[in-house]
Amino acid sequence: MPVTSRPTPDPVAERREVACPLRDGTRLRTLLLLPHGTGPWPALLTRHPYDVTREEDDGYLDVRRLVAAGYLVALQDVRGRFGSEGVFDPCAQEEADGADAVAWLSARPECDGTVGMWGASYASDTQFAALLGGAPALRALAPAMTPALSALDGFRFRGGVPELGSTLAWTHYAIAPDAITRLPSAREREAERRRQEATERAITTGEAYGAGALHAGRDAEGSVRWGLDRLREPLDSPRHRAGKIVDRTDAVGVPVLLTGGWFDVFLGPTLELYRRLRRRAEDTGGPAPRLVVGPWTHDDFSGRAAGLDFGPDASAGSVDLTALHLRWFDAVLRGDAPDSPPVRVFLMGADRWVETAEFPPSDARPLELYLTPEGALAPEPSGSGGRRLVSDPASPVPTCGGAVLLFAPFGAGPADQTAVEARPDVVSWRTGPLEEPLTVMGAVGAVVHLVTTGTDADVVVRLCDEHPDGASRVVADGVRRGSARSVDPVTGRGGRGPLEPGRAYEITVDLWSTAHTFLPGHRIRVDIAPSSSPRWDVGTNTYAPEGKFAPPVTAEHTILQGAARPSRLLLDVVASPV
Repeated sequence: MPVTSRPTPDPVAERREVACPLRDGTRLRTLLLLPHGTGPWPALLTRHPYDVTREEDDGYLDVRRLVAAGYLVALQDVRGRFGSEGVFDPCAQEEADGADAVAWLSARPECDGTVGMWGASYASDTQFAALLGGAPALRALAPAMTPALSALDGFRFRGGVPELGSTLAWTHYAIAPDAITRLPSAREREAERRRQEATERAITTGEAYGAGALHAGRDAEGSVRWGLDRLREPLDSPRHRAGKIVDRTDAVGVPVLLTGGWFDVFLGPTLELYRRLRRRAEDTGGPAPRLVVGPWTHDDFSGRAAGLDFGPDASAGSVDLTALHLRWFDAVLRGDAPDSPPVRVFLMGADRWVETAEFPPSDARPLELYLTPEGALAPEPSGSGGRRLVSDPASPVPTCGGAVLLFAPFGAGPADQTAVEARPDVVSWRTGPLEEPLTVMGAVGAVVHLVTTGTDADVVVRLCDEHPDGASRVVADGVRRGSARSVDPVTGRGGRGPLEPGRAYEITVDLWSTAHTFLPGHRIRVDIAPSSSPRWDVGTNTYAPEGKFAPPVTAEHTILQGAARPSRLLLDVVASPV
Protein backbone atom coordinates (compact mmCIF):
# COMPACT_ATOMS: atom_id res chain seq x y z
CA MET A 1 0.00 0.00 0.00
CA PRO A 2 1.48 3.37 -0.97
CA VAL A 3 2.28 5.72 1.89
CA THR A 4 0.59 9.08 1.62
CA SER A 5 2.63 11.87 3.15
CA ARG A 6 0.73 14.35 5.22
CA PRO A 7 1.37 18.05 4.70
CA THR A 8 3.24 19.70 7.52
CA PRO A 9 0.76 21.84 9.46
CA ASP A 10 1.42 25.57 9.42
CA PRO A 11 2.85 26.58 12.80
CA VAL A 12 1.11 29.95 12.42
CA ALA A 13 -2.37 29.49 13.80
CA GLU A 14 -3.44 33.02 12.91
CA ARG A 15 -1.97 35.95 10.99
CA ARG A 16 -3.29 39.40 11.86
CA GLU A 17 -2.45 42.76 10.33
CA VAL A 18 -3.08 45.40 12.97
CA ALA A 19 -2.19 49.02 13.71
CA CYS A 20 0.10 49.90 16.60
CA PRO A 21 -0.81 53.39 17.89
CA LEU A 22 2.02 55.67 19.00
CA ARG A 23 1.80 58.46 21.57
CA ASP A 24 1.25 61.10 18.87
CA GLY A 25 -1.52 59.13 17.16
CA THR A 26 0.62 57.76 14.30
CA ARG A 27 -0.24 54.14 13.48
CA LEU A 28 2.35 51.55 12.51
CA ARG A 29 1.52 48.49 10.42
CA THR A 30 2.24 45.39 12.49
CA LEU A 31 1.87 41.74 11.51
CA LEU A 32 1.08 39.41 14.40
CA LEU A 33 1.79 35.71 13.93
CA LEU A 34 0.10 33.62 16.63
CA PRO A 35 1.05 30.07 17.67
CA HIS A 36 -1.42 27.28 18.12
CA GLY A 37 -2.85 27.04 21.61
CA THR A 38 -4.42 29.48 24.01
CA GLY A 39 -1.50 31.66 25.12
CA PRO A 40 -0.52 34.11 26.32
CA TRP A 41 3.03 33.83 24.97
CA PRO A 42 6.28 35.78 25.22
CA ALA A 43 6.62 38.03 22.18
CA LEU A 44 9.47 38.50 19.71
CA LEU A 45 9.48 41.80 17.81
CA THR A 46 11.42 43.16 14.86
CA ARG A 47 11.11 46.72 13.50
CA HIS A 48 12.72 48.09 10.32
CA PRO A 49 12.14 50.25 7.22
CA TYR A 50 12.37 47.53 4.53
CA ASP A 51 8.79 46.13 4.33
CA VAL A 52 8.35 43.59 7.11
CA THR A 53 6.14 41.34 4.99
CA ARG A 54 9.38 40.05 3.48
CA GLU A 55 10.32 38.64 6.89
CA GLU A 56 7.58 36.03 6.56
CA ASP A 57 9.39 34.08 3.83
CA ASP A 58 12.86 35.52 3.44
CA GLY A 59 14.01 36.97 6.72
CA TYR A 60 17.19 36.87 8.72
CA LEU A 61 15.50 34.29 10.99
CA ASP A 62 12.78 31.78 10.10
CA VAL A 63 9.76 33.41 11.73
CA ARG A 64 7.59 30.31 11.39
CA ARG A 65 10.05 28.36 13.50
CA LEU A 66 9.90 31.14 16.09
CA VAL A 67 6.12 30.78 16.15
CA ALA A 68 6.37 26.98 16.27
CA ALA A 69 8.52 27.33 19.38
CA GLY A 70 5.67 29.09 21.15
CA TYR A 71 6.43 32.78 20.58
CA LEU A 72 4.05 35.51 19.53
CA VAL A 73 5.91 37.11 16.59
CA ALA A 74 5.41 40.78 15.70
CA LEU A 75 6.76 42.31 12.48
CA GLN A 76 6.54 46.11 12.26
CA ASP A 77 7.23 48.76 9.64
CA VAL A 78 8.81 51.78 11.30
CA ARG A 79 7.26 55.24 11.05
CA GLY A 80 6.99 56.58 7.52
CA ARG A 81 7.78 53.30 5.73
CA PHE A 82 5.63 50.96 3.67
CA GLY A 83 2.42 50.20 5.59
CA SER A 84 3.03 52.65 8.45
CA GLU A 85 1.92 56.24 8.76
CA GLY A 86 4.11 59.28 9.39
CA VAL A 87 7.34 60.74 8.07
CA PHE A 88 10.56 58.72 8.19
CA ASP A 89 13.40 60.37 10.12
CA PRO A 90 16.12 57.69 10.26
CA CYS A 91 17.50 56.80 13.69
CA ALA A 92 16.14 59.91 15.43
CA GLN A 93 12.55 58.64 15.65
CA GLU A 94 13.18 55.17 17.00
CA GLU A 95 13.59 55.70 20.75
CA ALA A 96 10.08 56.97 21.45
CA ASP A 97 8.48 54.86 18.71
CA GLY A 98 10.27 51.70 19.82
CA ALA A 99 9.33 52.19 23.46
CA ASP A 100 5.70 52.73 22.46
CA ALA A 101 5.73 49.62 20.27
CA VAL A 102 7.12 47.41 23.06
CA ALA A 103 4.60 48.78 25.58
CA TRP A 104 1.71 48.20 23.15
CA LEU A 105 2.83 44.66 22.33
CA SER A 106 3.47 43.63 25.94
CA ALA A 107 -0.02 44.84 26.95
CA ARG A 108 -1.85 42.81 24.33
CA PRO A 109 -3.86 39.85 25.66
CA GLU A 110 -1.90 37.45 23.43
CA CYS A 111 1.38 38.45 25.14
CA ASP A 112 2.49 37.34 28.61
CA GLY A 113 4.10 40.74 29.21
CA THR A 114 7.65 39.92 28.16
CA VAL A 115 9.22 40.98 24.86
CA GLY A 116 12.47 40.13 23.07
CA MET A 117 13.70 41.78 19.88
CA TRP A 118 15.81 40.59 16.99
CA GLY A 119 16.98 41.87 13.62
CA ALA A 120 19.94 42.90 11.49
CA SER A 121 21.29 46.30 10.45
CA TYR A 122 18.64 49.01 10.97
CA ALA A 123 16.55 46.41 12.79
CA SER A 124 19.36 46.20 15.33
CA ASP A 125 19.33 49.98 15.87
CA THR A 126 15.64 49.85 16.69
CA GLN A 127 16.27 47.35 19.48
CA PHE A 128 18.67 49.53 21.44
CA ALA A 129 16.57 52.61 20.68
CA ALA A 130 13.48 50.98 22.21
CA LEU A 131 15.43 50.05 25.32
CA LEU A 132 16.84 53.56 25.71
CA GLY A 133 13.41 55.05 25.09
CA GLY A 134 12.11 53.31 28.22
CA ALA A 135 10.71 49.83 27.66
CA PRO A 136 10.60 47.81 30.90
CA ALA A 137 8.94 44.86 29.17
CA LEU A 138 11.92 44.50 26.82
CA ARG A 139 14.01 41.68 28.31
CA ALA A 140 16.35 40.53 25.51
CA LEU A 141 18.07 41.98 22.44
CA ALA A 142 19.51 39.98 19.52
CA PRO A 143 21.11 42.55 17.18
CA ALA A 144 23.00 41.45 14.07
CA MET A 145 25.34 43.40 11.78
CA THR A 146 24.76 46.39 14.01
CA PRO A 147 25.81 50.04 13.65
CA ALA A 148 23.93 50.87 16.87
CA LEU A 149 27.01 51.89 18.84
CA SER A 150 28.27 54.80 16.77
CA ALA A 151 27.68 56.64 13.51
CA LEU A 152 31.42 57.29 13.18
CA ASP A 153 32.92 53.80 12.96
CA GLY A 154 31.70 52.28 9.71
CA PHE A 155 28.19 53.78 9.50
CA ARG A 156 28.76 57.34 8.25
CA PHE A 157 32.50 57.62 8.80
CA ARG A 158 35.57 55.47 9.35
CA GLY A 159 38.73 56.96 10.77
CA GLY A 160 37.39 60.43 10.06
CA VAL A 161 36.66 59.66 6.39
CA PRO A 162 33.05 59.77 5.12
CA GLU A 163 31.59 56.38 4.17
CA LEU A 164 30.36 57.83 0.90
CA GLY A 165 29.73 54.59 -0.98
CA SER A 166 27.57 52.85 1.61
CA THR A 167 25.63 56.06 2.26
CA LEU A 168 24.83 56.29 -1.45
CA ALA A 169 23.91 52.61 -1.60
CA TRP A 170 21.57 52.77 1.39
CA THR A 171 19.78 56.04 0.65
CA HIS A 172 19.47 55.54 -3.12
CA TYR A 173 18.65 51.84 -3.33
CA ALA A 174 17.07 50.94 0.03
CA ILE A 175 15.27 54.12 1.12
CA ALA A 176 14.45 56.29 -1.90
CA PRO A 177 12.03 54.00 -3.81
CA ASP A 178 9.40 53.78 -1.07
CA ALA A 179 9.98 57.40 -0.05
CA ILE A 180 9.15 58.53 -3.58
CA THR A 181 5.93 56.52 -3.76
CA ARG A 182 4.72 58.25 -0.57
CA LEU A 183 4.93 61.76 -1.99
CA PRO A 184 1.49 63.40 -2.09
CA SER A 185 1.31 64.50 -5.73
CA ALA A 186 2.13 62.98 -9.10
CA ARG A 187 4.16 66.08 -9.96
CA GLU A 188 6.39 65.67 -6.88
CA ARG A 189 6.81 61.97 -7.53
CA GLU A 190 7.84 62.55 -11.13
CA ALA A 191 10.37 65.24 -10.15
CA GLU A 192 11.91 62.92 -7.55
CA ARG A 193 12.07 60.04 -10.03
CA ARG A 194 14.03 62.27 -12.40
CA ARG A 195 16.45 63.08 -9.59
CA GLN A 196 16.65 59.38 -8.76
CA GLU A 197 17.56 58.59 -12.37
CA ALA A 198 20.22 61.30 -12.27
CA THR A 199 21.71 59.74 -9.13
CA GLU A 200 21.77 56.35 -10.83
CA ARG A 201 23.65 57.83 -13.81
CA ALA A 202 26.10 59.54 -11.47
CA ILE A 203 26.76 56.25 -9.65
CA THR A 204 27.21 54.40 -12.95
CA THR A 205 29.71 56.95 -14.30
CA GLY A 206 31.50 57.44 -10.98
CA GLU A 207 30.58 61.13 -10.77
CA ALA A 208 28.68 60.45 -7.54
CA TYR A 209 31.80 59.37 -5.65
CA GLY A 210 34.78 61.02 -7.36
CA ALA A 211 37.04 63.58 -5.72
CA GLY A 212 34.94 66.49 -4.44
CA ALA A 213 31.63 64.66 -5.06
CA LEU A 214 30.46 65.19 -1.50
CA HIS A 215 30.55 68.96 -2.04
CA ALA A 216 29.40 69.06 -5.67
CA GLY A 217 25.83 70.07 -4.81
CA ARG A 218 24.12 67.66 -7.21
CA ASP A 219 20.33 67.75 -7.28
CA ALA A 220 19.79 64.26 -5.85
CA GLU A 221 16.54 62.78 -4.56
CA GLY A 222 15.57 63.65 -0.99
CA SER A 223 16.84 60.48 0.67
CA VAL A 224 20.27 60.84 -0.90
CA ARG A 225 20.41 64.54 0.00
CA TRP A 226 19.64 63.58 3.59
CA GLY A 227 22.53 61.10 3.64
CA LEU A 228 25.03 63.48 2.03
CA ASP A 229 24.02 66.23 4.44
CA ARG A 230 24.92 63.93 7.34
CA LEU A 231 28.35 63.26 5.82
CA ARG A 232 28.99 67.00 5.71
CA GLU A 233 28.27 67.35 9.42
CA PRO A 234 31.26 67.77 11.79
CA LEU A 235 32.42 64.56 13.43
CA ASP A 236 31.25 65.77 16.85
CA SER A 237 27.81 66.84 15.61
CA PRO A 238 24.88 65.89 17.87
CA ARG A 239 23.14 64.53 14.77
CA HIS A 240 25.60 61.63 14.71
CA ARG A 241 24.53 60.64 18.22
CA ALA A 242 20.81 60.48 17.43
CA GLY A 243 19.62 56.93 18.06
CA LYS A 244 23.15 55.69 18.88
CA ILE A 245 24.26 54.31 22.24
CA VAL A 246 27.92 55.39 22.20
CA ASP A 247 27.51 57.41 25.41
CA ARG A 248 24.79 55.21 26.92
CA THR A 249 26.00 51.61 26.98
CA ASP A 250 25.66 51.66 30.78
CA ALA A 251 21.89 51.73 30.22
CA VAL A 252 21.96 48.35 28.47
CA GLY A 253 21.17 46.06 31.39
CA VAL A 254 19.43 43.22 29.54
CA PRO A 255 21.00 40.14 27.93
CA VAL A 256 22.35 40.74 24.41
CA LEU A 257 23.20 38.25 21.67
CA LEU A 258 25.37 39.89 18.98
CA THR A 259 25.87 38.44 15.49
CA GLY A 260 28.48 39.77 13.07
CA GLY A 261 30.35 38.99 9.87
CA TRP A 262 34.07 39.25 9.18
CA PHE A 263 33.24 41.10 5.96
CA ASP A 264 30.34 43.17 7.26
CA VAL A 265 30.52 46.94 7.03
CA PHE A 266 29.48 47.12 10.70
CA LEU A 267 31.93 44.55 12.08
CA GLY A 268 33.82 47.24 14.01
CA PRO A 269 30.88 48.64 15.97
CA THR A 270 29.52 45.13 16.55
CA LEU A 271 32.76 44.05 18.24
CA GLU A 272 33.29 47.33 20.08
CA LEU A 273 29.76 47.05 21.45
CA TYR A 274 30.56 43.50 22.57
CA ARG A 275 33.69 44.73 24.37
CA ARG A 276 31.86 47.56 26.12
CA LEU A 277 28.96 45.39 27.21
CA ARG A 278 31.37 42.74 28.47
CA ARG A 279 33.25 45.30 30.56
CA ARG A 280 29.94 46.56 31.91
CA ALA A 281 28.95 43.02 32.90
CA GLU A 282 32.29 42.50 34.68
CA ASP A 283 31.90 45.78 36.56
CA THR A 284 28.25 45.33 37.55
CA GLY A 285 27.74 41.59 37.66
CA GLY A 286 25.02 41.95 35.03
CA PRO A 287 24.42 39.69 32.04
CA ALA A 288 27.45 39.18 29.79
CA PRO A 289 26.88 39.55 26.05
CA ARG A 290 27.08 36.60 23.70
CA LEU A 291 28.78 36.80 20.30
CA VAL A 292 28.64 34.90 17.02
CA VAL A 293 30.79 35.98 14.04
CA GLY A 294 30.84 34.13 10.74
CA PRO A 295 32.64 34.55 7.40
CA TRP A 296 29.71 36.60 6.17
CA THR A 297 29.07 39.91 4.46
CA HIS A 298 26.35 42.36 5.43
CA ASP A 299 23.68 40.56 3.42
CA ASP A 300 25.18 37.20 2.45
CA PHE A 301 25.36 34.42 5.03
CA SER A 302 26.22 31.65 2.55
CA GLY A 303 29.87 31.32 3.63
CA ARG A 304 30.96 32.11 0.06
CA ALA A 305 32.14 35.56 -0.97
CA ALA A 306 34.41 37.15 -3.57
CA GLY A 307 35.10 33.78 -5.17
CA LEU A 308 36.19 32.07 -1.94
CA ASP A 309 34.26 29.22 -0.32
CA PHE A 310 34.88 28.78 3.41
CA GLY A 311 33.54 25.25 3.42
CA PRO A 312 30.36 23.33 4.27
CA ASP A 313 30.18 24.53 7.86
CA ALA A 314 30.43 28.24 7.07
CA SER A 315 26.87 29.08 6.10
CA ALA A 316 24.22 30.42 8.43
CA GLY A 317 22.18 27.38 7.51
CA SER A 318 24.87 25.07 8.80
CA VAL A 319 25.07 27.06 12.01
CA ASP A 320 21.25 27.23 12.12
CA LEU A 321 20.97 30.79 13.36
CA THR A 322 17.27 30.37 14.02
CA ALA A 323 17.85 27.43 16.37
CA LEU A 324 20.71 29.28 18.03
CA HIS A 325 18.48 32.29 18.65
CA LEU A 326 15.65 30.12 19.93
CA ARG A 327 17.89 28.41 22.46
CA TRP A 328 19.09 31.81 23.64
CA PHE A 329 15.60 33.35 23.82
CA ASP A 330 14.40 30.27 25.70
CA ALA A 331 17.23 30.71 28.21
CA VAL A 332 16.63 34.45 28.68
CA LEU A 333 12.83 34.67 28.50
CA ARG A 334 11.84 31.24 29.82
CA GLY A 335 14.66 30.43 32.22
CA ASP A 336 16.18 27.50 30.35
CA ALA A 337 19.86 26.79 30.94
CA PRO A 338 22.24 28.21 28.30
CA ASP A 339 23.76 25.41 26.24
CA SER A 340 26.87 26.87 24.62
CA PRO A 341 29.95 28.99 25.38
CA PRO A 342 29.38 32.74 25.17
CA VAL A 343 31.51 33.26 22.03
CA ARG A 344 31.50 31.38 18.75
CA VAL A 345 33.62 32.65 15.85
CA PHE A 346 34.54 31.17 12.49
CA LEU A 347 38.28 30.79 12.06
CA MET A 348 39.03 31.55 8.44
CA GLY A 349 41.95 29.76 6.82
CA ALA A 350 41.38 26.79 9.11
CA ASP A 351 37.70 27.03 8.06
CA ARG A 352 36.11 25.84 11.26
CA TRP A 353 34.18 27.25 14.21
CA VAL A 354 35.91 28.02 17.50
CA GLU A 355 34.08 28.34 20.81
CA THR A 356 35.64 30.40 23.57
CA ALA A 357 34.75 32.30 26.73
CA GLU A 358 35.66 35.71 25.31
CA PHE A 359 36.96 37.51 22.24
CA PRO A 360 39.84 37.90 21.85
CA PRO A 361 40.62 34.67 23.73
CA SER A 362 42.39 35.07 27.06
CA ASP A 363 45.62 33.59 25.67
CA ALA A 364 45.88 36.07 22.78
CA ARG A 365 49.16 37.98 22.77
CA PRO A 366 50.29 41.01 20.76
CA LEU A 367 52.58 40.58 17.77
CA GLU A 368 54.25 43.48 15.98
CA LEU A 369 55.58 43.09 12.44
CA TYR A 370 57.70 45.99 11.24
CA LEU A 371 57.67 47.43 7.75
CA THR A 372 61.23 47.46 6.39
CA PRO A 373 62.68 49.63 3.59
CA GLU A 374 63.21 46.46 1.56
CA GLY A 375 59.49 45.68 1.52
CA ALA A 376 59.56 42.96 4.18
CA LEU A 377 57.52 42.43 7.34
CA ALA A 378 59.95 41.61 10.13
CA PRO A 379 59.75 40.96 13.91
CA GLU A 380 62.21 43.82 14.58
CA PRO A 381 62.66 47.24 12.93
CA SER A 382 65.72 47.52 10.72
CA GLY A 383 67.48 50.12 8.65
CA SER A 384 65.92 53.46 7.86
CA GLY A 385 64.28 55.08 4.90
CA GLY A 386 60.95 55.56 3.26
CA ARG A 387 58.77 54.30 0.45
CA ARG A 388 56.92 56.81 -1.66
CA LEU A 389 53.61 56.85 -3.44
CA VAL A 390 51.80 59.57 -5.35
CA SER A 391 48.21 60.34 -4.33
CA ASP A 392 46.24 61.69 -7.28
CA PRO A 393 42.62 62.40 -6.30
CA ALA A 394 41.65 62.32 -9.97
CA SER A 395 42.68 58.65 -10.14
CA PRO A 396 41.73 57.03 -6.80
CA VAL A 397 42.52 53.44 -5.91
CA PRO A 398 39.38 51.35 -6.58
CA THR A 399 37.65 49.47 -3.78
CA CYS A 400 38.11 45.72 -4.15
CA GLY A 401 36.29 43.59 -1.60
CA GLY A 402 36.62 43.96 2.14
CA ALA A 403 33.97 44.75 4.74
CA VAL A 404 31.82 46.86 2.45
CA LEU A 405 28.16 47.53 1.65
CA LEU A 406 28.19 48.97 -1.86
CA PHE A 407 26.61 48.62 -5.29
CA ALA A 408 27.68 46.48 -8.26
CA PRO A 409 30.39 45.72 -9.17
CA PHE A 410 31.88 46.50 -5.75
CA GLY A 411 31.08 43.37 -3.76
CA ALA A 412 32.19 42.45 -0.25
CA GLY A 413 34.48 39.66 0.86
CA PRO A 414 38.07 38.37 0.63
CA ALA A 415 38.69 39.62 -2.89
CA ASP A 416 42.02 39.08 -4.64
CA GLN A 417 44.01 42.33 -4.50
CA THR A 418 46.56 41.44 -7.18
CA ALA A 419 45.35 43.99 -9.73
CA VAL A 420 45.07 46.73 -7.09
CA GLU A 421 48.53 45.96 -5.73
CA ALA A 422 50.00 46.42 -9.21
CA ARG A 423 49.12 50.13 -9.14
CA PRO A 424 52.02 52.54 -8.57
CA ASP A 425 50.09 54.29 -5.76
CA VAL A 426 49.85 51.08 -3.69
CA VAL A 427 52.93 49.93 -1.75
CA SER A 428 53.23 46.51 -0.12
CA TRP A 429 55.24 44.61 2.49
CA ARG A 430 55.19 40.87 3.11
CA THR A 431 56.74 38.10 5.13
CA GLY A 432 58.50 35.14 3.61
CA PRO A 433 56.48 31.95 3.17
CA LEU A 434 55.38 30.79 6.63
CA GLU A 435 56.83 27.53 7.92
CA GLU A 436 54.10 27.11 10.53
CA PRO A 437 50.51 28.32 10.77
CA LEU A 438 49.96 31.71 12.39
CA THR A 439 46.52 32.37 13.86
CA VAL A 440 45.30 35.93 14.32
CA MET A 441 42.33 36.06 16.66
CA GLY A 442 41.53 39.56 17.83
CA ALA A 443 42.43 43.14 17.02
CA VAL A 444 44.30 44.22 13.89
CA GLY A 445 45.88 47.65 13.61
CA ALA A 446 48.73 49.59 12.05
CA VAL A 447 51.00 52.46 13.03
CA VAL A 448 52.14 54.43 9.98
CA HIS A 449 54.79 57.14 10.10
CA LEU A 450 54.00 59.44 7.22
CA VAL A 451 55.38 62.54 5.54
CA THR A 452 53.38 64.30 2.84
CA THR A 453 53.73 67.27 0.53
CA GLY A 454 50.07 68.10 1.12
CA THR A 455 48.23 69.46 4.15
CA ASP A 456 46.10 66.34 4.59
CA ALA A 457 46.38 62.65 3.71
CA ASP A 458 44.26 59.53 3.83
CA VAL A 459 46.01 56.32 4.83
CA VAL A 460 44.31 53.07 3.78
CA VAL A 461 45.85 49.88 5.20
CA ARG A 462 44.96 46.34 4.17
CA LEU A 463 45.99 43.05 5.77
CA CYS A 464 46.11 40.31 3.13
CA ASP A 465 46.75 36.58 2.97
CA GLU A 466 49.07 35.95 0.01
CA HIS A 467 48.50 32.40 -1.21
CA PRO A 468 51.19 30.22 -2.81
CA ASP A 469 49.52 30.70 -6.21
CA GLY A 470 50.05 34.48 -5.94
CA ALA A 471 46.49 35.46 -5.04
CA SER A 472 46.47 38.14 -2.33
CA ARG A 473 43.15 38.07 -0.49
CA VAL A 474 42.08 40.85 1.85
CA VAL A 475 41.50 39.79 5.45
CA ALA A 476 40.92 43.18 7.13
CA ASP A 477 41.31 46.84 6.26
CA GLY A 478 40.94 50.35 7.64
CA VAL A 479 41.49 54.03 6.94
CA ARG A 480 42.52 57.18 8.79
CA ARG A 481 42.44 60.80 7.62
CA GLY A 482 45.53 62.65 8.76
CA SER A 483 43.63 65.77 9.80
CA ALA A 484 41.49 63.56 12.10
CA ARG A 485 44.46 61.74 13.63
CA SER A 486 43.57 63.04 17.11
CA VAL A 487 39.83 62.36 16.81
CA ASP A 488 38.42 59.36 18.67
CA PRO A 489 37.10 57.16 15.82
CA VAL A 490 34.10 55.98 17.87
CA THR A 491 32.98 59.08 19.79
CA GLY A 492 34.17 61.79 17.39
CA ARG A 493 35.76 63.75 20.20
CA GLY A 494 39.06 65.51 19.59
CA GLY A 495 40.28 68.28 17.35
CA ARG A 496 41.02 68.22 13.64
CA GLY A 497 43.98 70.05 12.19
CA PRO A 498 46.12 70.26 9.06
CA LEU A 499 49.34 68.41 8.40
CA GLU A 500 52.50 70.42 7.92
CA PRO A 501 54.17 69.50 4.62
CA GLY A 502 57.49 67.76 5.15
CA ARG A 503 56.85 66.92 8.80
CA ALA A 504 56.60 63.32 10.01
CA TYR A 505 53.37 62.19 11.71
CA GLU A 506 52.44 58.97 13.48
CA ILE A 507 49.03 57.86 12.25
CA THR A 508 47.20 54.94 13.86
CA VAL A 509 44.82 52.94 11.66
CA ASP A 510 42.23 50.55 13.13
CA LEU A 511 41.63 47.51 10.92
CA TRP A 512 39.02 46.24 13.40
CA SER A 513 39.47 42.50 14.11
CA THR A 514 39.59 39.09 12.54
CA ALA A 515 39.92 35.37 13.21
CA HIS A 516 42.19 34.00 10.50
CA THR A 517 44.90 31.37 10.20
CA PHE A 518 47.74 32.06 7.78
CA LEU A 519 48.69 28.57 6.61
CA PRO A 520 52.20 27.24 5.94
CA GLY A 521 53.46 28.42 2.57
CA HIS A 522 51.29 31.55 2.74
CA ARG A 523 52.62 35.06 3.36
CA ILE A 524 51.29 37.87 5.54
CA ARG A 525 51.01 40.96 3.39
CA VAL A 526 50.28 44.62 4.14
CA ASP A 527 49.21 47.15 1.51
CA ILE A 528 49.10 50.91 2.02
CA ALA A 529 47.20 53.17 -0.36
CA PRO A 530 45.93 56.78 -0.38
CA SER A 531 42.29 55.95 -1.17
CA SER A 532 39.63 53.30 -1.70
CA SER A 533 36.78 54.51 -3.88
CA PRO A 534 33.76 54.35 -3.92
CA ARG A 535 33.92 53.00 -0.38
CA TRP A 536 35.43 56.11 1.16
CA ASP A 537 35.28 59.75 0.16
CA VAL A 538 38.32 60.57 -1.97
CA GLY A 539 40.57 62.90 0.00
CA THR A 540 41.84 66.07 -1.62
CA ASN A 541 45.28 66.10 0.09
CA THR A 542 44.43 69.61 1.28
CA TYR A 543 43.05 70.47 4.69
CA ALA A 544 39.69 72.21 4.97
CA PRO A 545 37.97 73.35 8.19
CA GLU A 546 34.61 71.85 9.09
CA GLY A 547 31.97 72.67 6.50
CA LYS A 548 34.49 73.90 3.95
CA PHE A 549 35.94 72.32 0.82
CA ALA A 550 39.51 72.54 -0.46
CA PRO A 551 40.23 71.81 -4.15
CA PRO A 552 42.11 68.54 -4.71
CA VAL A 553 45.83 68.49 -5.40
CA THR A 554 48.26 65.72 -6.18
CA ALA A 555 50.60 64.97 -3.27
CA GLU A 556 53.51 62.67 -2.55
CA HIS A 557 53.29 60.54 0.59
CA THR A 558 56.33 58.85 2.13
CA ILE A 559 55.93 55.95 4.57
CA LEU A 560 58.90 56.00 6.93
CA GLN A 561 60.47 52.85 8.34
CA GLY A 562 63.24 51.84 10.72
CA ALA A 563 63.99 52.08 14.42
CA ALA A 564 63.46 55.85 14.54
CA ARG A 565 60.15 55.75 12.64
CA PRO A 566 58.82 52.21 13.25
CA SER A 567 55.83 51.79 10.95
CA ARG A 568 54.32 48.45 11.89
CA LEU A 569 51.42 46.00 11.81
CA LEU A 570 49.74 45.13 15.13
CA LEU A 571 48.11 41.72 15.58
CA ASP A 572 46.49 39.69 18.35
CA VAL A 573 47.70 36.11 17.85
CA VAL A 574 47.12 32.82 19.64
CA ALA A 575 49.66 30.05 19.95
CA SER A 576 47.19 27.51 18.63
CA PRO A 577 43.47 27.63 17.83
CA VAL A 578 41.24 26.82 20.80
